[in-house]
Amino acid sequence: MVLAGDDMPLLRDMEPLPMPEQAASRLMRPAVMMSLVMMNLLLAAGRNGRLKGIRGAAGTGVSDKMPFWVPIGPTPAAQPLRLAPMTPADPQSSARAKPLRMRLLLLAASGLLPLLIVLAWGLSYLLDDREAIAKRSMVELSRALATAVDAEHKSIAALLEQMSTSDELEQADLRAFHMAAQRAAQQLGWRRVVLTDAEGRVLLRSGDEWGKSSPVPLEPGSIAQVVATRAAYVSRVVETPSQSADAFAVRVPVLRSGKLVYVLSAVLPTDRIVSVLTRQNIPAGSVASVFDQANHRVARSVKVASPFPTPSLQALLDSGAQQGAGRTNTREGIENYTGFTRLKDSGWAVVAGTSVADANQGLYALLRALGLGLAASLSLAVLLAWLLSRNVLGPIEALKKGAAALGRGDPVSLPALNIVELDDVAVALTDAAADRDRAAARATDALRVAEEANRSKDQFLAMLGHELRNPLAPISTAVQLMAMRGDGSTEHERRIIERQLSHVTRLVDDLLDVSRITSGRLSIQREPVRLAPVLAQVVENIRPSLNGQVLSLELAPGLEDLCVAGDEVRLSQVFNNLLVNAVKFTRAGDPITVNAAVEGNEIRVDVHDGGTGMVAADLEHIFELFYQAPQSTDRARGGLGLGLPIVRSLVDMHGGKVDADSDGAGQGSCFTVRLPLGEAPPAVAQSAAVPVARGAGNVLVVDDNADAADTCAALLQMTGYEVRVAYTPEAALQALRDFTPGVAILDIGLPGMSGHALARLMREAPYLYTGRLVALTGYGRAADLAESQGAGFDAHLTKPVAPAQLLELVGRLAQARGL
Repeated sequence: MVLAGDDMPLLRDMEPLPMPEQAASRLMRPAVMMSLVMMNLLLAAGRNGRLKGIRGAAGTGVSDKMPFWVPIGPTPAAQPLRLAPMTPADPQSSARAKPLRMRLLLLAASGLLPLLIVLAWGLSYLLDDREAIAKRSMVELSRALATAVDAEHKSIAALLEQMSTSDELEQADLRAFHMAAQRAAQQLGWRRVVLTDAEGRVLLRSGDEWGKSSPVPLEPGSIAQVVATRAAYVSRVVETPSQSADAFAVRVPVLRSGKLVYVLSAVLPTDRIVSVLTRQNIPAGSVASVFDQANHRVARSVKVASPFPTPSLQALLDSGAQQGAGRTNTREGIENYTGFTRLKDSGWAVVAGTSVADANQGLYALLRALGLGLAASLSLAVLLAWLLSRNVLGPIEALKKGAAALGRGDPVSLPALNIVELDDVAVALTDAAADRDRAAARATDALRVAEEANRSKDQFLAMLGHELRNPLAPISTAVQLMAMRGDGSTEHERRIIERQLSHVTRLVDDLLDVSRITSGRLSIQREPVRLAPVLAQVVENIRPSLNGQVLSLELAPGLEDLCVAGDEVRLSQVFNNLLVNAVKFTRAGDPITVNAAVEGNEIRVDVHDGGTGMVAADLEHIFELFYQAPQSTDRARGGLGLGLPIVRSLVDMHGGKVDADSDGAGQGSCFTVRLPLGEAPPAVAQSAAVPVARGAGNVLVVDDNADAADTCAALLQMTGYEVRVAYTPEAALQALRDFTPGVAILDIGLPGMSGHALARLMREAPYLYTGRLVALTGYGRAADLAESQGAGFDAHLTKPVAPAQLLELVGRLAQARGL
């Protein structure tokens, strides 16, 4: 079934429509317009080399839902191409070649235009006349249905008026009237009978127990309408989710001696109106709907979910007329011819509709006949087009193969195609293949160079890390040995060395992880840090770099006991960068001041200098990567513009903020760092010496760095191990002949043989080493760890390793061996 309007049903079997002679003059206008359209299409075809087809155009009356297409040119197997201008590469070939669009235009212009004009003229008349008849039919159907709905309203109102004259209501015996109303509602199929007074208060409802009715009426606006007009009235629809259908009320006034005493109402389900529609024998394929005063759906001959009309039907109903017709769309998305009639007394609207497709169904036979005539007229053109297309399909197939070869990367070789436009395409494909081959060669060379550069970079960083970590390892072990010997006179110096060694180790790790730095993934180790000692240390470290400037540090009272949650190394880097920057741009004799104070929940640090200052344009970009304020041509101050961007990044990572300010050129600058306060670290009692973990067993230490090997051996010997040291792989293998270690600590970068190769050789005959292997090396990449695991190592430590960590690992491995 096809739906109309919002919900209007449609007439399927329409009688053939007559074509009055008077219509001829009115049809000349669309015919002339169609002629102009066709002329434009032919001109466009001459420019573009193709004509796809013609749809119903504005002003012709041709429906977009009933398009007709006129094929011109090659058969469907030959896809249309957008051809290039006639610029033949070879003058001799251009003399023989004929443009493809010229051949197609000769076929199209032979007889297409007159046939299209006649077809447009006939369709325009038929569609207009068919639409007018369908609209009139729907208005008449809505008027008939409206009469039935109005009769239903009046019959209900008549029953209510009869009830209003009952003896119970005349005598104001409301209890007895309540019982009579219950019987009447049950017999008549009403939901309830409601009696209200002249002020709209509910006196009784037949569905409620006597005396328990709510005084609030259903849809009070309609009661006010009855009181004002003293005439029967039908309410709007009220949604009742607890019931199977919504409800509406028919209300009548109850007068006594010309005075309104009561309003008597019947509340009915909307199914009552649905039954009225179904009794009217609505034509097959049509749909009818009833809407109340607020355009809320009361009933529909075909159910639909939404209770409201579609926007197109809403616009039709809002016209204000008592009846009318137009085109609408249903909730099902079907375009309809729709008519409506509005009831005078209640304001309800009855709508009926039929689909445009069903209404125009009778036109299809005519269209088939027109199509047969058009096919006969065009048969000669199609035959000629097919003959000519044979000369086109071969070159097009060659171009298709050439394009496929281009996509696969194969060589492209195309013969002369004898059509100007296709020859141009062939030349373009050949040139594109040559460009592709050249670009592929360049890309391959660039990729090879990039891979070689990347490998060189990785090798350089790995070697740099190894060479930097090797001297750090014996330094770390030597400091630990000093602590284990318990020499209190060097404790202060030892702690400085430990702290600075930790800082250098962290910086080496960051240097090797270039991708982590450049991608902004540099992490910080948060812990409580007293900012006052950090500032004091940075100021003292920068003093040797002063060039006559006066550097002073001013700390607010109580700042020594306050902490921030951060990374001491990174915070030192922040203030060191700021002071280096201040020294760089401050003249000799000018002051540089570092002020630290508490503001609210933050510590504020101001670095003032009396240097060159900055203008407003510099302040906007000073923290951008690689930005530098204008300098003299000698660039005496140097720099790459990285210091301040690094400062901002590190301060942001600490949850703080950094700002720059200056009064202008020559007025100095001030950089302000704000860091949130943190909790103080727990008090830790200082011990005079580091406790020494005792161990037992044999350990072999192999390292070509004598300092690293000797300090590692000394550390292990002090804790109870018997240690043998080898500085070369050959010496290590010789030691295995008369020494059986439970744990072997091997460096990886050994001379003549890597630690991985040494480990594999130790496991083989004649040595057959079965103990534990530990890699202690300066190579710390993920690939290095994986390679050590593949070589059979039980652990991989990156230099410098904490002595406690080394002792713990050796003790655990030795215990696992049962030594």
